[in-house]
Amino acid sequence: MNTAENPDVVIYGATLAGIMSALRLRMRGYRSLILEPTGHVGGIVAGGLVKSDCPNVVEALAGLTLTRFFEGIGREYGQDGPAYRFEPKVAEKVARALVTEAGATVRLNERIHGPSDVEVVADKIVAVKGIPARFVIDASYEGDLMAAAGVPYSYGREGRDAYGEPLAGFQPEIAYRRRSFRPNDLYPVKPRPRQKLGEADDKTQAYNFRGVLSTNPDRLPFPKPDGYDPKLFAYLGQLLAHRGVKGLSDIVTHTALLPNRKYQTNQALFFGFDLPGASWNYPDGSWSRRDDVIAEQVRWHQGMLYWLANDPSLPESFRADTRTFGLPPDEFVDSPHGTGFPHALYIREARRMVGAHVLTQHDLLKPTNTKTTPVCCWKYGMDSHIVQYYAEGDDTIVGEGTLSGTEHNPPVDLYQVPAEVLFPARGGVANIAVPLCFSASHVGYSSPRMEPNYGMLGEAAGELAAQSLGTGRAVQDYDYPQLAAALREHGSVLTLPGLE
Repeated sequence: MNTAENPDVVIYGATLAGIMSALRLRMRGYRSLILEPTGHVGGIVAGGLVKSDCPNVVEALAGLTLTRFFEGIGREYGQDGPAYRFEPKVAEKVARALVTEAGATVRLNERIHGPSDVEVVADKIVAVKGIPARFVIDASYEGDLMAAAGVPYSYGREGRDAYGEPLAGFQPEIAYRRRSFRPNDLYPVKPRPRQKLGEADDKTQAYNFRGVLSTNPDRLPFPKPDGYDPKLFAYLGQLLAHRGVKGLSDIVTHTALLPNRKYQTNQALFFGFDLPGASWNYPDGSWSRRDDVIAEQVRWHQGMLYWLANDPSLPESFRADTRTFGLPPDEFVDSPHGTGFPHALYIREARRMVGAHVLTQHDLLKPTNTKTTPVCCWKYGMDSHIVQYYAEGDDTIVGEGTLSGTEHNPPVDLYQVPAEVLFPARGGVANIAVPLCFSASHVGYSSPRMEPNYGMLGEAAGELAAQSLGTGRAVQDYDYPQLAAALREHGSVLTLPGLE
């Protein structure tokens, strides 16, 4: 008998991808144990990312990710159909209900620290944190399980020569440039990197907290964080004045959520809630180092909100407008960073598996956008946030790392994601699937790195696991017609007009 101590599959990460994996496995008669490194289920959609980035072709979002999660949120609001803007507490409620539907046991605050937590014999993982497993799914944002198991991975940015991608590596020619900053070398600006055009590095695009703000009467005032230093926001003040921004309303009111007078924060401006440079040590860092990264991001985000509401360098009208917003007392009630402040940092990109197929820029564009083994379809522009600020000349600050040099993402064609991005190359670990840190280059990852797509890849990972358990074969030896039939049975869309 399979129990929580002896599951068929161990899933690392109660993210949307992990939950969808567990749900698919349950429908095939298998039991999952989910080890979640934080104190919450639902991943970043329960942790603050509640303005969903959906595909440009709406029909691409399908399967249980659509009908159970997004339509489930819609039902919570009494609407017929999916909801893509919602409250974090509702996302977590729906996520918990899906975990129950999946019959999965969840253990919270279970971090994987390294190879000692994952036992590998020959080409198979046999136990995770001492728990026997026949198959494992790494559905975490960090990819710690796959790394501990010895699965090859990368992080940062490949160079142009790695996969022949025009947008790969250091891209100073298409960077943002903003002038009239004197001096132009204050935090968080760094010296100009000594890199050549297209050269690789280990730098990661900016992370941030996807905050939720409230204008309700019971809103909480923005707290003054420990270590608050108003000088950190000098560049933001100059930018606000230059752009004529009148208050926080100008920045966030286009991101209204359902319902209850709440709003979503994101980067917003050239200087904003993103913190380029702070994320570089996160992907391959220890949990202690990651906690330091998180603490720096908390000080930045909370300090910025406090500064916008209180700093005397800003007009009183601006500060008064900002004070019409606050933190929602009914969200993130047990956050370690204070009630109303997100408990999860938005990890846009960490490790990426180097698997049986590496998704690159070429896979997002015709003529190589179709595949013989698709598990889902997707279309979303190549979205990389700024990787680094650096000084240029005596008054210019460069924001390098976006893939267009404008506020618009480079477009992609409608494309198919192949099953081979979900597991290692033949000869590697034979009983693992990785739906979130899937196999891709930095540029290739920049388009499909969205929560709805993670959910669909989680469904495919669950079906791959079920097939491997049923046949006893390595995941690399999967039967695609059988996989496609299983995916379609619960609504997955594997092709769309224009792709055949």
